[in-house]
Amino acid sequence: MEGLLIVTQQDASESASAEYVRAALAASDGAYHLAGYLLCDAEEAQDAVQEALIKAWRSWSSLRDPERFGAWFDRILVNVCRDRMRRHRSLRMVELDAAGEVESADPFRRMLVEDEVAAAVARLNPEHRIVIVLRFWQDLALEGVADRLDLPLGTVKSRLHYALKALGTELRRSSDEA
Repeated sequence: MEGLLIVTQQDASESASAEYVRAALAASDGAYHLAGYLLCDAEEAQDAVQEALIKAWRSWSSLRDPERFGAWFDRILVNVCRDRMRRHRSLRMVELDAAGEVESADPFRRMLVEDEVAAAVARLNPEHRIVIVLRFWQDLALEGVADRLDLPLGTVKSRLHYALKALGTELRRSSDEA
């Protein structure tokens, strides 16, 4: 019986924990930026990433291919962000007067003030905002967006079309107001 390796349940659990931690650490910076672009708030982004990490840990055993952790985790994170956007939909957004008056250290709030396109994206409905952010800020191909949202490619193309149309309307509206 020389060379026989006996793996206990504890060893397997520790190995799974280590693998999860490695994968989660590798994805955390990108996850924070994704959540920040979707939620437009650094604190909300941190909370969303934390919630997604907890959900991912609880579902870790259901991940069949650890090599696909990034796409799997992005899907969890996007769903968490979508839920947060729905909860905060009733909040009224207040326009900031001037970019020079921003005292916040929040990079996502500062971006909204300094970047007209980002501000227009932030005013889109959650489904449109998610598709725009994944496609253009995360630089994913349409197939990657479909994979992360667990949607058919045709649905993603349709949402992107309507999102770009709504974004154009928002940008025209903001330029007319200026």
